[in-house]
Amino acid sequence: MTEVSIFAGICGFTTLVRSEDQGGFQAELNLESECPNWQRVNEVLGGEVINVMGELFKDKKTGTLNSQVLDVSLSTIPHVSCPVISGVLKALEVSVGLALPKDAQITFK
Repeated sequence: MTEVSIFAGICGFTTLVRSEDQGGFQAELNLESECPNWQRVNEVLGGEVINVMGELFKDKKTGTLNSQVLDVSLSTIPHVSCPVISGVLKALEVSVGLALPKDAQITFK
């Protein structure tokens, strides 16, 4: 199981992402958040098995991206620069072995 804690910034909300490998680049996703918007995303995607390859890469034939995480997030989260969006995708990526776990950060100077 991959767990990622994301502090979103000025809103003060923290979201915990849990992603568990289900084999074949599939992962179960669950979110716990202080943010009511991310709580709504979890109502839709929580407990769902996600095709991680489809989440992270465009279809080679059509060039389209078929991401449930982005579709649900962008229709639910009013602030599209919310760092939780990329954190959820990174957690999925790590959970199925497509990336190594390494902290990332945005630092204002």
